[in-house]
Amino acid sequence: MLTFLQYMLLFSLTTATDFYKLLGVSRKANQKEIKKAYRQKSLEFHPDKNKEEGAAEKFSEIARAYEVLSDEELKQIYDSQGEEGLKRHQQMQSGGGGGGDPFQDIFSHFGFNFGHGGGGQREPGEQQTDSVEIPLRMELRQLYKGEVIDVQYVREVLCTHWEDCMKDDRDCQGPGVKMIQQQIAPGFYQQFQQNDSNCVARGKSWRPNCKSCPKGKTNPEKIDLTIDVTKGMRNGEHITFEGVTDEKPGFKAGDLHYVIKEVPHKVFRRDGDHLYMHQEIPLVDALVST
Repeated sequence: MLTFLQYMLLFSLTTATDFYKLLGVSRKANQKEIKKAYRQKSLEFHPDKNKEEGAAEKFSEIARAYEVLSDEELKQIYDSQGEEGLKRHQQMQSGGGGGGDPFQDIFSHFGFNFGHGGGGQREPGEQQTDSVEIPLRMELRQLYKGEVIDVQYVREVLCTHWEDCMKDDRDCQGPGVKMIQQQIAPGFYQQFQQNDSNCVARGKSWRPNCKSCPKGKTNPEKIDLTIDVTKGMRNGEHITFEGVTDEKPGFKAGDLHYVIKEVPHKVFRRDGDHLYMHQEIPLVDALVST
């Protein structure tokens, strides 16, 4: 016999949007299957390619579903508590009180603080590795008919046990950023940031010569991609694979863009949706042609 609270939780889970159904995967799907499904669905409903009514809203829902299911912590909350649990989690994450010392805030704005206290630094936002653009040479006939192309892309992926190679480091303010404190007078300290590749997250740095990752933070990986060139695509258009470029501790992987480069045709010239052909003919043919 279900209690009233259990019944309401079950009701909310069954009536809310099912993220797994949105992506077309089972609840037992692994991260690789979830990522593959997201790429297919996002390509199908992308507003630049799908002009049907409701496609943009569907695309946003798919992006939200992937955002949750690709994050192990959020996925666990969603599986056990549904969207209401996600909302409560988000409210807790965004909550926090104020009431700081206004005089301390003024000094910290200029990089100073008294004693050994903090400087009121703002946590940096999520960073992303470099996105990559690769030219995709296409003939006019291919763009007219559309084509599916299978390619391979080599990228750097995180060592399987990279998290075992991190250590606590309170000076690390985020990926690649370290805070240095220098005394400039009795009781006065100046803080400034400097680049440090060993910082992989806030409060975490990389342990050199870590046995869990003997080859370093990343290893090369070859991945298979399917490029769907739809009919009528034009020179300069992008076909994007999100989050597939190099991985790096503390960073979100960048996007891979294949940029269409139309190969000039010997006879036809394309202008928008029209084809033009230049051909010289004798005057008599021009006079008698109908």
